[in-house]
Amino acid sequence: MNDLRIPILFSILTILSVLSFMYAIWVILRQKQVTDLQTDFINNMTHEFKTPISSIKLASDYLVNNETIVKDVRLKRYSEVIKEQNSRLNNQVEKVLNIARLEKDQFKLKKERIDLTDFVKMITAQEQMKFDFQKGILTNHLPTEPIYIMADRLHLTNVLSNILDNALKYCQDSPEVQINMSADARMATILISDNGIGINTDDLKKIFDKFYRVSTGNRHDVKGFGLGLFYVKNICDAHNWNIELDSVVGQGTVVKIKLPISHTA
Repeated sequence: MNDLRIPILFSILTILSVLSFMYAIWVILRQKQVTDLQTDFINNMTHEFKTPISSIKLASDYLVNNETIVKDVRLKRYSEVIKEQNSRLNNQVEKVLNIARLEKDQFKLKKERIDLTDFVKMITAQEQMKFDFQKGILTNHLPTEPIYIMADRLHLTNVLSNILDNALKYCQDSPEVQINMSADARMATILISDNGIGINTDDLKKIFDKFYRVSTGNRHDVKGFGLGLFYVKNICDAHNWNIELDSVVGQGTVVKIKLPISHTA
């Protein structure tokens, strides 16, 4: 009888292990099903938003360029606000769509050879209006010579715009942001530094997590979904770029991106 106890015990343990494994598989499959449903829902909803956003864009473009409205300072400003906020909404929708594609492995980069020096100049010019609106300062210190990289133009734009948007949002006083760029034989380095509220060490560890948002204390005007830096990190990873954040509470944040240089045309 004693000789049977050990085989029986092992049989029970084996059965329990198999049942536990089957339950774990069921949970994983169930979770995947829920995740797929959630992703499909978000994907469909954001696609539905695209039509009214496009209509608002057409209408706002007409208003901004209408001679009667241009002559009225107040109406002109209202028209510009509609256009700016519609653009912001479109960027958020695009961000959600891109993240949905990332999670479903439907994400493809359209790389081209880009002069990073000229590209950063263009981004600075595009973002300048936002800084002017908040009475902020945006400056860049760039090399005089071209520096070429291989990148998806749209997503590189979104990466830099997201970082600059964060610098604007997380600032208590007048925002001061500086873009510095340098290069050696192999890598180009972009440094974006701000004078914002900074990020504590615990938050820095989770800063690239999906839906994670840094606490802003008594500030209630900072809006967002916690997707910006998650998107930025995934785009950098897809390009094999390295991104790092260095921050001190009350002293601001520095974002460093290292990008391989393209030597062939």
